[in-house]
Amino acid sequence: MRISQREFVIIIACLMSMVALTIDAMLPALGLMARDFAVDGNAIQLVITGVFAGHALGQLVYGPISDKYGRRSSIFLGLAIFSLGSVISASATSLEAMLMGRFLQGFGASGPRVMVVALVRDCYSGPAMARIMSFAMTLFMAVPIMSPLVGQGVLLVGPWQWIFGLYVVIAAILFVWVFIRLDETLKPENRLSLHPKKLWSTMLHVLANPIATGYALVSGLVLGGFMGYLSSSQQIFQRTYGVGEAFPFYFAVLALPTIGASLLNAKLVVRFGMYRLVQVTNVMTGTACLAFYVYAQSLTKGPSLGEFMALCSIIFFGIGFRFGNLNALAMEPLGKLAGMGASVVGSSATLVSVPIGMWVGMSYDGTVLPLVLGFASTSWVTFMAMLYLNRLPKPAV
Repeated sequence: MRISQREFVIIIACLMSMVALTIDAMLPALGLMARDFAVDGNAIQLVITGVFAGHALGQLVYGPISDKYGRRSSIFLGLAIFSLGSVISASATSLEAMLMGRFLQGFGASGPRVMVVALVRDCYSGPAMARIMSFAMTLFMAVPIMSPLVGQGVLLVGPWQWIFGLYVVIAAILFVWVFIRLDETLKPENRLSLHPKKLWSTMLHVLANPIATGYALVSGLVLGGFMGYLSSSQQIFQRTYGVGEAFPFYFAVLALPTIGASLLNAKLVVRFGMYRLVQVTNVMTGTACLAFYVYAQSLTKGPSLGEFMALCSIIFFGIGFRFGNLNALAMEPLGKLAGMGASVVGSSATLVSVPIGMWVGMSYDGTVLPLVLGFASTSWVTFMAMLYLNRLPKPAV
């Protein structure tokens, strides 16, 4: 590449941020949208999960396209579809129309997101890949810090529809930046056919790899718990704890432990390895959530906001180690099949996470207990699944 590693990390962090930006900037507006569409707080959570549904399907499309036409083409196509979804969402007058636009946003944003994994896998492997992903994750975590604040700022000067206008502007900036600065990372000799038989054969090769498939499903468990938090966070902070317009600030504070963990992971992953770091954080998160759940059951009024924030700090510190490492563990054995591999891995993880996230989010009952139980369950199931995967032979595709 003709650009520096630093600029490469910044670009992939911005591309990675598209899905998170699509979700986080809308969180302060969910209450207003529920009012405008005349639906309850749990139903409006579909505005969040609708993005993930589109994201899951889109990932199956962009990988094969990128393996044939290159990574840049998939990024450009995704940004165009994302912009179309933003326009539809901004003009929606019903929840159904909004969900269609949000689905297209997720479908479009999955192009840049899938290409992050493929771009990094084209250029790096093993601990080096995990290290680059950790640096990108550190920058990426500025999105959950800033996006709700940006969304709240937009609401101070205009209606929630203006947030979607901001999405279109950001997509245009990324389009121009990638077009001018990012070189194609897929070598011509590594490009694959789009013939249906060839695509099916390539997909079967990826799915037949138990390590890649297993870690994709494990990633879905972790993402599912996190999706449950995203879906119910506005209700928890504004209804359960009554923080009002200060919600974006509390949401942003909880991104700080993940940033710290991502930076720490970049230094520790070469020494201790991806598997060990993820397992330690699985035990840490699972134990903390179970202890908190038992403690909360003994209280008459439920845990305080400070106690909930302390638990979430532990949870999100663990997420800083898990997301990047689990992606790298899933992609490690896929070699030249990075495009299709990124599609199958990402789509499988998202498909697993959507029902889990919906179950956790829509279980909101005015307390934090459903969320805590969701994190505890996904952490311990992830721990057990990884014990099994670690005993398997490690084939290469």
